[in-house]
Amino acid sequence: MRRRSRGSRVNGKPLLLLALFVGALLLLNHLIRPVVVSETENEAKIRSTNMFNAAILQEMQANSVTYSDLVTVTRDSEGEVQSITVDMVKMNRLKAGIVNDIQTGINKEDDSTLSIPLGTILGGTLFHGWGPKVRFHMTLAGNVAADFNSTFESAGINQTRHRIYINIHASVYSFLPGFNNTTDVTTSMLVAETVIVGSVPAVVANLK
Repeated sequence: MRRRSRGSRVNGKPLLLLALFVGALLLLNHLIRPVVVSETENEAKIRSTNMFNAAILQEMQANSVTYSDLVTVTRDSEGEVQSITVDMVKMNRLKAGIVNDIQTGINKEDDSTLSIPLGTILGGTLFHGWGPKVRFHMTLAGNVAADFNSTFESAGINQTRHRIYINIHASVYSFLPGFNNTTDVTTSMLVAETVIVGSVPAVVANLK
């Protein structure tokens, strides 16, 4: 008579529980990932835009930048506008200072907190914004670039309004445990303007 060896029978219950647990985790990840990624992207845009605006204002105030600092309007003996030229050295210096301030600000966001209500994470509109807030540690990083552009528009009879804008472009990378996302952020801000009296020549400065 053969004896049945101990342990020859495999209990499938632990394996079944493990499979159910892993399946639940995968389902939960599938459900909450779009919500967390969306919230992270929105938060990254808000923080980045605020950072951009603060850096531009800080540089403008620190250097007391005015229109005449950046642009020279040349007139002939009769007061007619002959040319409009920009000081590219000052423009590039202003741009470099703004980009540096923004890059420094992004690098400081290496350990910030993002709080999302549990109802929002679980999805749906019924419990959106409700429930205890789940905290995530978020890290921001990114590359920043900037350029200028100008616009000319009529400001009345024989008057032209000249505006100079700085455009900030950044690819902001947000990192959460298990969630990585890239957000493209762009913002523009007016840095100088004036009203030029007299006809503006057809060929004007091309701001890059």
